Amino acid sequence: MSFLVKILFSGLMVFVPNENQTEVTVLLLNVDHAYHTSDGASHPPHNPVIVARAGGCSGSCTPDAAVAPALFRGMSTAAADDALEAAFVNGTAWLLNRSDVELSGVSGSLNIIDDVRGSSGGVPLLIPTNSTERKDFSWIADIKQLCPSCSMDEDVLGTLPPASIAARFTLSSGDLFTYSVARIGSDVTPVHFKRLDGSGSASSYSQAVATWVGAEIEVSGSNIQIIESKIDGGTGRTMTLTPDSNDTIEIAVLNLPAFVPPASANNNAPQAGRHFELYFDLADSPPAKETRFVPLPGALSGASYSQVAWSTVHPSTAVYSELLEALRLDVGRGPYDRTLCPPGQTTIP
Repeated sequence: MSFLVKILFSGLMVFVPNENQTEVTVLLLNVDHAYHTSDGASHPPHNPVIVARAGGCSGSCTPDAAVAPALFRGMSTAAADDALEAAFVNGTAWLLNRSDVELSGVSGSLNIIDDVRGSSGGVPLLIPTNSTERKDFSWIADIKQLCPSCSMDEDVLGTLPPASIAARFTLSSGDLFTYSVARIGSDVTPVHFKRLDGSGSASSYSQAVATWVGAEIEVSGSNIQIIESKIDGGTGRTMTLTPDSNDTIEIAVLNLPAFVPPASANNNAPQAGRHFELYFDLADSPPAKETRFVPLPGALSGASYSQVAWSTVHPSTAVYSELLEALRLDVGRGPYDRTLCPPGQTTIP
């Protein structure tokens, strides 16, 4: 028996490949009421969660009570619980808290898709121009490009990472790729990076940026396990999942604030991604908040790129997900399509 495991990531998280790219650790950042950005704005608390949609579940399959109100804000308690159960069907949902998460029952090597981005005259294009180019890992915003002198704290991958890490998800099998880039109007559009207060010069780094990252793993067998262990000690959990009638298991790994999604995916004017300032806290010596670059819509002045419809790069056959649809997070409607706060990537050291 074989089946497909699809994993979709979005929210305040950083992808960290190891040196030979055989493993990627996804760091979900801890955000509570105490954090303020350089403009004095407070952050809404974020909810690190994992939701698995499957044909069957055994083990720790009771959903955590805090997940439904986090993902279905604006609904009554009963309606939110019902909506979450309809989303995961015969899977479940966990709230992650100082958790290390990994998959068991999968095999094969990890393939980071990083060789399909288009170029012109040896210079990478600012946007993907088709669905294949959209998959390139390089669309994930690169923190090193924005702060070349920043050396990431190696402790974030250590036995006891700092409190800034809410959870870690380790991936060592399958294809890892960009699932979608930020939706800014009807065409694919780059972003540029500048200080939140508008002072100083913009970074020379400008491109389209990923809002969702995907992984797909072909599995030979009858099930997989999602295993959670606790970073600070304590009892972890395991869920054993079997595929649905379409021979698929879908998993969403999220770190988002509670929000009510807009009715439409169209969005012409996303806000500056002030949350992006948090990523620089992962450095050994974090730069002052007011000097940190955040994404804003639009390319640098004078930049040239093709006019390509966003829907061309994101055909429904390639980016449709039953799980995301049921979570009201179908591509283009997520909170970070509204506030340009994409996932990031970096290397350590």
